[in-house]
Amino acid sequence: MVAAFGGSGLLARVVPCGVIHPLKNDNAEYTVSQGLCIQHLQAGRILLQSSLFPPLTTLVVQGLASLLLLALLVAGPRPLGAQQSNAYRLDAKESKIEIHLFKGGFLSSLGDNHIISLTHFSGSANLSPKIPWKADLSGDATSLEVIDPWGSPSERKEVQDTMLGPQQLDVSHFPSIELHSRSFDDPTGQDTTWHLVADVKLHGVTRKTEFSLDCHDTGDRLLIRGEKMFKLTDFNIQPFSTAFGAVKVKNDFEVTYNIVLDRIH
Repeated sequence: MVAAFGGSGLLARVVPCGVIHPLKNDNAEYTVSQGLCIQHLQAGRILLQSSLFPPLTTLVVQGLASLLLLALLVAGPRPLGAQQSNAYRLDAKESKIEIHLFKGGFLSSLGDNHIISLTHFSGSANLSPKIPWKADLSGDATSLEVIDPWGSPSERKEVQDTMLGPQQLDVSHFPSIELHSRSFDDPTGQDTTWHLVADVKLHGVTRKTEFSLDCHDTGDRLLIRGEKMFKLTDFNIQPFSTAFGAVKVKNDFEVTYNIVLDRIH
């Protein structure tokens, strides 16, 4: 193959090896190596391909980025309020905790049963599926109030003063009633009975206690109902008695509860 370069009139023969040999003009000093020709040809081909056909990797990355952007635009940001909370706070106005004392002794007919209401208390629960369930309740023992529907106001006051005094609950030294969960089982299926194991503190004494709770979830409100029997002597409280035990309060007493918990948003 013979080629002419520019206007110099130089003629050269290009052989398969890619080296140009001058045919005329012995004073010409043009030498082109095979490697240099290949580099220029490859550079030109890469430039052309890059401008017309982007690399496959670039296309894939651009495609994924476009899909991600489209998904974000369609979904949009989620407000924090849309995330459902698993934390609950006790509604003291809607809740009720009562203690029932029962009369005993061979002259029990001369005595009365008593109903005592815990009027000041607070509590919370966390039912998150990511951590063990937790429940806590705290009450003011000085707020215990005798609410017997029978008897006169003076009789109820006498019973209350005795109950809160140093011979019974001694609320001046032990002013708090507390419950703190140890374990709280998540019910399965349609089961509405939840099982709670908790530490109950009364009269300065803490006892491990098991509860079966009748629970209903109404959406933003959790309703818990039930009852539990205790013994006064388990909390170092001596049952009140008079007339040498002829009229007394039984050692067993019952706590009934109707607890309303509202979801915290």
